Amino acid sequence: MTPDEALKLQISGRYSELLRSALDEQSRAQAEGRKPDQFTWTLFVVKACRFIGRTNEAIVHAGHGMELAKELGGPAVLAQAQFGLAVACKCARRYDEALDLLRSAAQTLPTAASEETRAAILLETAETALEAGQRKDAATALTRGSAIVHWLGEPRLLAWSLYLRSQLEEVSPADLQLTAAYEIARTVGCPELQWQILWRLAERAEQYGRENMQEEFTHRAIDILARLAAPLHPSDATPFWRQGARRHFVELTQKRYGAEFLKKVMLAPPIDPGHTPGLMRDMGWDPSLIPEFIRAKLASQVQRP
Repeated sequence: MTPDEALKLQISGRYSELLRSALDEQSRAQAEGRKPDQFTWTLFVVKACRFIGRTNEAIVHAGHGMELAKELGGPAVLAQAQFGLAVACKCARRYDEALDLLRSAAQTLPTAASEETRAAILLETAETALEAGQRKDAATALTRGSAIVHWLGEPRLLAWSLYLRSQLEEVSPADLQLTAAYEIARTVGCPELQWQILWRLAERAEQYGRENMQEEFTHRAIDILARLAAPLHPSDATPFWRQGARRHFVELTQKRYGAEFLKKVMLAPPIDPGHTPGLMRDMGWDPSLIPEFIRAKLASQVQRP
């Protein structure tokens, strides 16, 4: 497996497969004394554990990544290790520690380093700050990260930045940002982002007094999460649903609809995600109205081999 293939597994939500493959590659690199490759695969292990909800394992592997970074040397490697440990701490809801590590990573990353990595660190900082209730810090990191993303035109990061921006904007601009973010995330196949956007769309529907639409968007968000959880080992099911934003979403859903709603969704036939843009248009949020520069960037990305 190559790192590009591993990233595709991560984006598509195939977390168990990513973890198995990354652990295999990590062990192979360690046995063959290829420490740079061992470091790379250790970070993928951290990401897989983070999305599955294996918090303790994520922290252990992230700590190992920090030790490897010290052996390898160089600010770029150290920044990536700090980034990995930060997301593991975020998984454990150790927000202050995570934010300190993310800020350090952003400062440590050399000027000549990958701008995609820099943008990801800043967007992760914004998301973590939002979860921690630190909106001012979130806005600062998001402004910096969004500027880089706009220049890069990388669709997944663009969708992420628009989604985060929607949480800091007034209702009308936020609607357009959520619509654009969903269309991009759906096109590039990023279910982890899709369900979160659907959650926010459900909140918007509630603000407009559209309770049936709110329930439909909530149903679709849970359906995506259920499909992500389906391939996991049974022992990972509870940690998965209790990880990060998922925990908050499930708690709010159960409070509003009751636990039986979750069971009903999980037992129902899979939902066709292609119908979601139609629901959005019913709410007056037309995906065809997303800015042309976003559409052009998305088209060029999708056409790549």
